[in-house]
Amino acid sequence: RFAAQGSFGPVLRSPGKLRGAAAVLHVATGIPGISRIGVALARRDVPSSVLRNRVKRLVREVFRRHPVKAGGLDLVVALRGRFDPLAAKALAEEVLGLLDQANARAGR
Repeated sequence: RFAAQGSFGPVLRSPGKLRGAAAVLHVATGIPGISRIGVALARRDVPSSVLRNRVKRLVREVFRRHPVKAGGLDLVVALRGRFDPLAAKALAEEVLGLLDQANARAGR
């Protein structure tokens, strides 16, 4: 994870972005061999703190099981609109696909 407050900034300003229907994955190079993930959620997109924490857990769990974890990338996931709790599984699948794309780009 990103430890310090404001550490998402360089990743969010980097040109590397992978866009999906519900989420955007911001990608920047990081420490070789260690990838970090962050989740940027706006209160207007996910008004409930319970749902914000659920989205963060969901994204972290998808990342934890993915091979991009050893790719040396800094990643930040941001939602593109309001979160629908009934579409949590679809969001997890989309994040998985975005991580696959990031991993393929890192492998080049």
